[in-house]
This record gives sequence, C-alpha cells and structure tokens, in this order.
Amino acid sequence: MNPEEFFRKAGLKPRPLQLEAAKQLAEMIDTGSVGFQAPTGFGKTITVLAAISLANAFPVTWRVRTHEIAKRIAEDCALLNFPFYIAAGREKLCPLKEEYKSNTYYFCRFLKFKCPFFKGLSSIKPENIFSVDYDQLLRKLKGTEICPYYAQLYQQAHVYIIPYSLGLSFDVNLEVIDEAHNMVLDVYSIPEAKLREALAELDIHYEPTGDLIQQAFIETAQMKIVELLERGKMPLIAGRVIAMLARGTIVWREEGEIHILKFIRPRKRTIFVSATLEPLQKIYNIPVLEIPVQRKPEALIATWMTTRFHEWDYKMAKEYNDLIFLLRKHFQRIVVFATKRVARSLRADYVEEAPKDWKGVFLLFSRGKKGEGVNIESEVVVVAGAPYLPPFIHVEKLGLTHDDVATITTIQNIGRTLRHPENNPLIILADDRFRKLKPTLDRYYTNIETDDLHSLDKAIQKYKASHPS
Repeated sequence: MNPEEFFRKAGLKPRPLQLEAAKQLAEMIDTGSVGFQAPTGFGKTITVLAAISLANAFPVTWRVRTHEIAKRIAEDCALLNFPFYIAAGREKLCPLKEEYKSNTYYFCRFLKFKCPFFKGLSSIKPENIFSVDYDQLLRKLKGTEICPYYAQLYQQAHVYIIPYSLGLSFDVNLEVIDEAHNMVLDVYSIPEAKLREALAELDIHYEPTGDLIQQAFIETAQMKIVELLERGKMPLIAGRVIAMLARGTIVWREEGEIHILKFIRPRKRTIFVSATLEPLQKIYNIPVLEIPVQRKPEALIATWMTTRFHEWDYKMAKEYNDLIFLLRKHFQRIVVFATKRVARSLRADYVEEAPKDWKGVFLLFSRGKKGEGVNIESEVVVVAGAPYLPPFIHVEKLGLTHDDVATITTIQNIGRTLRHPENNPLIILADDRFRKLKPTLDRYYTNIETDDLHSLDKAIQKYKASHPS
C-alpha cells in the first residue's frame, strides 16, 4: 500500500506534506528509532499511524501524558479502523486499592504472588474480556477474582495507548512517544516536610548531609515499606512519597522542597513525536524527520533582567513586577511561567487552572503540574527567568547540558499556549540568559532583543500594530 491509497481508504484528504512525511517516516522506521518533528496543526498522529501501517509495524504502544490526549489518539485510530486499547495504572484498576491505598504499588510490585486477584489470572479467557479501554475492562471483570491491571496484557489491539509511567510490557514491535519532550525530561517536587513525615512512619533517620538524595537511601526506604506490608502494617503516606522519589533519576533538596528529575530511556525501537524535539535528538542520537515551521511566533528577550540566583534581590523582583504591570496595560490575558523561588516575589496569584473566559494574570510554575493536553489561550506568555536547574545537578551524565534543560523547559512552557494553529501569543523571554539559548530558540521563534522597559514597550506597541485583535 502506498500513502495515497492509505488516505483514500481512510476517506481522508491529506494535508500538505503529509503523504511525503508518511512515506519517508515508514522507510526510517525500518532502520531503528527515529524522531518526527512537525508544527502544531500538521496532523502528526494521522501521519505516524499511516507510517506505521505502511511499514507493517503494528502492534505498537503509544505513550501519552494525559487521558485527554489518549482519547484523541483513540479517535484517530477509530477513524482508521485500527483496533485500540486505552490502558491505565494500578490507581484506577487495582481491586485492593482501597485496602492498600498509597501502598498499592509496593504490594503489587513486590508481593503480587500473594494477591488472590493476580492468582486469578490463570483462569482468564482473553476472548471474554476484549475491551477498548480500562473502564470497559473493569465492567467485564466485575464480580470476578481476576486482576484488571494485569488483565490488560491479554488485550488484542493494534495500538495500546498507555500513560507515560505505565510499567506493563505489552508485546509490541514499536513504541511511539507522544509529545516526547515531556516524557524524556520531567521535573516535579514535594515538600521536604512530606519526606520527613514519610520516613518517620518507616522509623528511618533523616538528616541530609548534602543537596542530593542518594539512590541507596531511597532503596532502603522501599524495602522497609515491603517489610512492613509483609507484617500486615500499612504506612499512611510513605508508599506514595517514596514511590515518587524512586521514579526519579536525580533527586535533590532545594529551598524546603524535594525535587525529582525523571529521565526515560526507551528500551524498544521508538518514534519520538513532538513539535519541538531539539535538543533531544542529540541525546538519543537519532535521525529526525523535520517538517519546517511555517509561522514563527514573535519573542521579545528582556536582556536587562535575570533570575540568576546571585543577582536576584528586591530590585530585580521589582523589575519583573514592573514588566507585569506594563503588560497589564496592553493585554487582558497574560500567562506567566516562573520557578517557585521567583513566583513568590511576583504580584500575581498562582493558579492550577484558568477559569473559562478568564482575564488578568495566570501564574504557573515552570515545572508545575499543568502538562500537555491543555490549551491556555492568551494574548501574551511570559517566561519569567530562564528555568535552569541548580548547578550541582550533574545532568551531563544524561547526555544533557544545563542549557539543554533550560531550553526544553522554556519550549514546554510556551507550547502550552500554542496548542492550535490559530493561537498566536506574543512571547516575552524575561532573562538575559535567553540570549545563550537563541541558537535553538531561533528555530521556533522570531527573537528580538530589548535592553530596557522602554524599548520593550515600544516593541510591544509595534507588535500590536501589526497584529490587530
């Protein structure tokens, strides 16, 4: 089958360059892992599904960050008549989750051979549990003693749509990572007080001697949880807290919080899909099929500002608040991304989710919970400070540089306001260190440097004159 026939059978009219991209990607899949970079609105999902079909590479797993994206992938599979299954983790499927609560992961991973539902898998009849998603599977297994979580491995599909962190290993030929820039580098945090509370439950002494949390310390805590479960005791919060730390590649302390950097190296032949793959392609040493960006949003770099740790004081905080005040004069909807350290000094309230028809300043943490699958429509998006990791975090062992990490996070943040082709916010990069990142950022944005608040104001007025609302 050729690409033209694929789209014709699907009843779809290919968008510009989709046929060529599907054909070339199909050829590249045969040689190993590849990257596919295309702008928002190109139709990446259909193109990748077409390439997989042309390469006869089904079945595949398709990793996604949110359930909303999973449903969108499923809709495209249904359109193309590809059988699919949307999987879920233990927190949704384990029959004993109410009993074990935050310890479910540890019971299931280390003590599953004592579980009556895991033992019940021996009586499973795959033809009786065929489902399109985990909800349907739960309904079919209701009243049985069969584990729904592991029963997912008995599903028959062309495309298994699974969360990033799902540990099940489906028998597939290929893996697709959707919005790959998010999966390979994710940073999240918990209050250090929570870790102290968890370790107190485990009767483990915690007196940190440095900024890094050693992996051996985390492994000791994990084994203590398993030991308690074997004795019939249930820690209240330790299971969830230690599991979060265990998923991290690098764990460190900073300003009263524990930060966890998760870095994933896929084990199978993989297609990395994103609108912004660079600089990830050098990490994995993969060829990338890149569809050129047709429209680059405009970005103004505020070169007189910085959130560099040793230069951050009340005067610099005032500069950032003056910037927000200026933007309020020009725009009604302003999204600001900042680290927690910087956000505490800004005259704006942190919110998890913008209300419908919102106006004002919407402040989010640079590495906060809001991820892919959201569309924050705004007139302007500000990255208040280049989001660097602390210098004592040695990302070099991951094949990264600190500039790479700051670039990836910046692109992620801005991308949350560019979910659709019609989205066209003005971008403000408020830190002189963004000039270091320009070689990569220039691939995605038209970057213009400004050297004080007055010149930024003039650039905004010029932008508004050329972009009438």
